[in-house]
Amino acid sequence: LNILLMNLSKYIIILSLANIICLREKLKIVNTAKDLFPEEDTPNVIFVFSHMKHGASSPCYGLNDYYADIFEQQWKGYCELTNKGFLQLFKLGKIFKQRYDQLLNISYDPDINKILSYASKENKTLMSSNALLYGMFYNNKKPKEEQIVVPTRNFKKIEDYDLIPIFYFSDINNCKGWKNQVNKQNLNEIKELNDFISRFVYNYGNVFNIFKFKQPITKIDNWFDKINLFCTSFISNYYDERHKKIDMFEELKYSEEQFYDLYYDCNTFNLYKYIYIQYNGESKKIPPLILSDLLGDMFNYMDLAINGTDKDTPKFLSYMGHDSTIAAMQVILNQLFSVPYKLMPFGSNQIFLLFKKDNKYEIQYFYNDKFLLKMDYNEFKNSIQTLIESNKNDLIYFCRGFQIKDYTIIVLISTILALIIANISICLYHRNIFCDKKKYMSIEPTGKSVEIKNEV
Repeated sequence: LNILLMNLSKYIIILSLANIICLREKLKIVNTAKDLFPEEDTPNVIFVFSHMKHGASSPCYGLNDYYADIFEQQWKGYCELTNKGFLQLFKLGKIFKQRYDQLLNISYDPDINKILSYASKENKTLMSSNALLYGMFYNNKKPKEEQIVVPTRNFKKIEDYDLIPIFYFSDINNCKGWKNQVNKQNLNEIKELNDFISRFVYNYGNVFNIFKFKQPITKIDNWFDKINLFCTSFISNYYDERHKKIDMFEELKYSEEQFYDLYYDCNTFNLYKYIYIQYNGESKKIPPLILSDLLGDMFNYMDLAINGTDKDTPKFLSYMGHDSTIAAMQVILNQLFSVPYKLMPFGSNQIFLLFKKDNKYEIQYFYNDKFLLKMDYNEFKNSIQTLIESNKNDLIYFCRGFQIKDYTIIVLISTILALIIANISICLYHRNIFCDKKKYMSIEPTGKSVEIKNEV
């Protein structure tokens, strides 16, 4: 028993230290890409970060085996950029080129590789990024085969929870406390969303009355999921102008204005889906973590633009993502700086410009060409980094019961436990030497024998 307890105390210390090492490894975020680039300088703008949503595309779900959507409109495939989507990003690229001409220079040099473009792994985002870059460096005097092709890289992350680090993807989704908290967010308790759904059903109930006999919407038992599926397909059809050919709308005799109202309300629903469901309550802590690596890259390149030499200073970074990442950025800016929420149609773009003004640096934020924020760069950077670190610790504490900085508690508890077990084993060891389990004799100074009871 003595040997067993002594060894057990050693193993507890070793296991506690091993646990700390394993947890730290698990908490590591995947390394961000380290490729750098842009040249040239302008009197004011010294760096541009463009964060965009892909262009118009075919639906990503709700298509049957024949690639037909719930309106029975056929597509070439799932989640692929349409011709309309290509033109959206191509034109946006040409606008970027005109606006930041001095910053981007007249051509792209693959040897210098100054312009860095990221995209998530889906076809529609990769195709959108290529269309944007094609527009930025398009030369109408050259044939197609001589046009400049700028490579797009996948952002180095698992899954397409876009930029979500491995730890948060695996642990938060397996966290019972987290799931219980999210499950408490009953749709009926979210007044703004519930009111919107009621208005949507009231305004477009006639559409669903016709539509309810078609698959697969009849299998869905709540209005939230019905509207979600309906709007996903409708928005794709609206951009492709297929909505004019859909039988159910021909029967209803919708005007173009009514089509636009439905399109607008579907985009509103899409925004509400994120700010009231996916990123609401405790889930509001998720967006800074989803974008932590991307924002880290942005700040690294901005710091280089401020402190680096002209040879290694990047000046343009783009990321082609989804409405989930656009909404995540909006949640961060609204939470920190009260920037209002905006709809997220195809081709939406968020632009962060770093300016040098009187030896000071400020950042300006534009959403779909609308100016929404201006502030000191360091203040902006510190606010976001503090939020990321705070949310990271809060969620780890929420799921694990301790924060990253509290590893010392594990060591302390393990050490105390080991000392207690060691002391017990030592006591038992000495007791076996000096104590007879039945009884033993002790000699008093008088020399008389006295019987001592076996008591502890």
